[in-house]
Amino acid sequence: MNSLLKPEEMMDLWNTKLSIPIPSMDIVIFTLYKWHLCVVLDKFEWNAHVLPWNILAGWYSLEDNFDAILERKTGIKWIYKEQLYTFWSPARDKRWHVLSISYYALVGGQDFINGIDFTKVDLIRYDELSKANVLYDHKEIIDYARNRLKSKIIYTTTAKEILKKEFRISELREVYEIVLDKEIDRRNFQKKVLSLNIIQETGNIDKSTNRPAKLYSFIDDKIRTFDDIF
Repeated sequence: MNSLLKPEEMMDLWNTKLSIPIPSMDIVIFTLYKWHLCVVLDKFEWNAHVLPWNILAGWYSLEDNFDAILERKTGIKWIYKEQLYTFWSPARDKRWHVLSISYYALVGGQDFINGIDFTKVDLIRYDELSKANVLYDHKEIIDYARNRLKSKIIYTTTAKEILKKEFRISELREVYEIVLDKEIDRRNFQKKVLSLNIIQETGNIDKSTNRPAKLYSFIDDKIRTFDDIF
């Protein structure tokens, strides 16, 4: 295939043939709310929604851009994040060729409620996104992020980022069931997760129900990898 531009044209930053794409960042934020996987979306005109996003500021790192977009768009100041993918299609925005360096992020339900600014965003259940008017290719980006989360949760301790600091094993299992969208055998799950040496007893008991149960926490603060949990 012939080059779209001649070598000398590639080196000329002022050449109009370059049509340099505009770099932007889109952030998919997942949280659990009332035991449903939810996505944080910016309110837009005409009752539409978009992901928290912005054109990237030059001379700043991606980390700096992420933090600025996160706080300005949602009110949250820190969150677990991971770079997701670069969406490059010229058709993704009719105004100009805008590429998206996308991230997905996770936040615990309580931390989310404490930090979010609901005048700026809405919390929408993932399984109800089809009913929402999500603009551009942001639904595609959300689905891509969901698939990444599904793949990572089975071999890393990613679940710790959306779970309470102390939890019942049954609550941990529910997180897996919600993210993976399938039922998991209770006994097999408990046996497997304890054998992985990723959680520990805290010594506390949850007495909030008629069936008190031991509370656990993850051993490490950082994300750990392990053999496939299934």
